[in-house]
Amino acid sequence: MDAYVRAGVDITGRAVRYAEVSQSASERRLSRLGRIDVDEDLLNSVLSGGDDERVHAVSEALAEAFSGPEDSRGIDDLRIAISPREGHSFRVPVSSEAGPDARRSCLRQATDLLVAPEKPLRITADVVCHGAMPRGAEEAWMHVLAVEERLDERLRRLVRDVPAKHTRLMSGAHAAVSMIGCAEAAREDAGENSCVLGIGWYADRLDYIFCTGKVWRFGGFAEGIEPIDAAYLGVHTASRFGIPPSGVKTVYMYGETAPDALFSELRAVFGGDIRVLHPAALQDVPVTSPPSDVDVPAYAGCIGGALYEGEEFFYSVSRP
Repeated sequence: MDAYVRAGVDITGRAVRYAEVSQSASERRLSRLGRIDVDEDLLNSVLSGGDDERVHAVSEALAEAFSGPEDSRGIDDLRIAISPREGHSFRVPVSSEAGPDARRSCLRQATDLLVAPEKPLRITADVVCHGAMPRGAEEAWMHVLAVEERLDERLRRLVRDVPAKHTRLMSGAHAAVSMIGCAEAAREDAGENSCVLGIGWYADRLDYIFCTGKVWRFGGFAEGIEPIDAAYLGVHTASRFGIPPSGVKTVYMYGETAPDALFSELRAVFGGDIRVLHPAALQDVPVTSPPSDVDVPAYAGCIGGALYEGEEFFYSVSRP
């Protein structure tokens, strides 16, 4: 049986990072990992709708990056990880027994209430966990990502030359959760309900996520953050679930190179188990092509996107 191939692309500033994971019945393998540098902030160019020449050049470069002996059957799923600033992200509980039409109606109502879109939106929703509803019914908590159709279309243009059967956008934080889940699965001391935090440090923002076991419970981002503020956000996030700092087993760091002060603050608050997300931590995902630069935690978005195997539910919402 041919391997199932998933790929991830992450755009941060002047860097476009990409990863590819091949999965067979017996193993997963990180078969591609690399970066394309551009001379200006690429996402701004995409959003402005201006520099078609740069977008075309990046599209060609990505197509070349994903070409080679292993591309004979193409990519099955391609995920583009985006900054949480570029879309609306929220959660909606839906009955597990609901069919597609009922789910669509529930998500539409939630979108109307929480986003009130004035422009056409492209919405993707994924089941992230299950729980009990009143009267014993089971519910599925769905993470919803809503972005303007204009942005969705222009980002798809960046990967139009990549031989992918299915392309979608996903939150960069959601992608990082996939990598954290794999890192936790590779640990002998991982517990089913262990509480972990993820802190993503970027030049323009800080992402923070909270998980119990492999389940993503909460996430958000903040701008203009100092290291001491990052530790406070971590404490506040865990406290939403009744977890004190001592109850957080591990803090995973990812994103761009973080200042030493951030590590110091996190250790002072949460203890010593502060880990940097690295492909080497994914023991069941051997790395075939290690990255050429040293800023490995910045690959969490594209690696996590390529690792994600969740259930997807997709639809569009249009507004005048």
